Amino acid sequence: MLRLKNIRYISLSKVLNILRLQKFYRKAKHGNFSTEVPPPSFANYEPTNICNLACKMCPSGKGMLKRPRGTADMELYKKFILENRHTLTNIMLHFQGEPLMFQQLGEMISFARQNRIHTMFSTNGQLLAQNIDLIRNARPDHIIVSLDGLTDETYTKYRVGGKVQNVFDGLEKLSQLPANERPYIELQFLVFSHNEHEIPYLQKLEKKYRIDKITLKTAQIYDESQIEFLPNDQKYSRYNISNGKFKLKKSQENHCKRLIFGTTICFDGRVVPCCFDKDADHEFGNISSQSLAEIRNSEKFRNFVKQVFTQRNGIDICNNCTE
Repeated sequence: MLRLKNIRYISLSKVLNILRLQKFYRKAKHGNFSTEVPPPSFANYEPTNICNLACKMCPSGKGMLKRPRGTADMELYKKFILENRHTLTNIMLHFQGEPLMFQQLGEMISFARQNRIHTMFSTNGQLLAQNIDLIRNARPDHIIVSLDGLTDETYTKYRVGGKVQNVFDGLEKLSQLPANERPYIELQFLVFSHNEHEIPYLQKLEKKYRIDKITLKTAQIYDESQIEFLPNDQKYSRYNISNGKFKLKKSQENHCKRLIFGTTICFDGRVVPCCFDKDADHEFGNISSQSLAEIRNSEKFRNFVKQVFTQRNGIDICNNCTE
């Protein structure tokens, strides 16, 4: 959600595009897929799928990604920005991997901001302190800092290879930035069985580090061996557990706003439905050879939209989604 101070990112063309997206979405919910698919209003663009940690349930960190590792091509990224700047409101510079491992992240942020696009990225926080000059100079609008434990004991149960003090050092550096240079800071806390007891202490961090928002996020698991990580307090879990099996609490409905209003682009230009398609198994095309408008109006994309809005439970990546 854009805040009032970010009104500079809004334009008439972007508002009209959002209205077109809403109209297409409403029609799709009623089975009408005949009209042209408008451009997205937000995008995830992957700087890199390389990471510095080995988080327990992360395909990138655990080395389970089937697609190649690499980093974004800046010319392709700039081409994407220029082609979509009149309709794109927000760009999230993360997907798989750690964004701060990409040396040109600051350039990505600056170029999007120059073209009046709101910027944000999500980080594990391990490299925050040493990249404070990048943040000061590029001035991202929003940073999500993941902190899934308040001691090394609880933190490293999931964030394998990390040190909780590195995250605290980064938060301290961010808190020291002048107001006009400091991004909106969101602290994201993945709730597990081993850290749920620490939730009451997060409020102290909010005051200490001038954090704007704390988000308690439910963990995503992939198989029954990971059930032990789920918290005991059911309000912090997205699953129901029965006879050693897990199932999403929320029933799957045949629609998805994220698919229509957004897009996700891998570091090599491949366009996929969303952040749940971590291996690009449902690739629609590549922005290196097609425009995003061509890809979103291709037969492949339109057929996928139709399936989501008619039989979503038949799509593998949707089966673990809370959208």
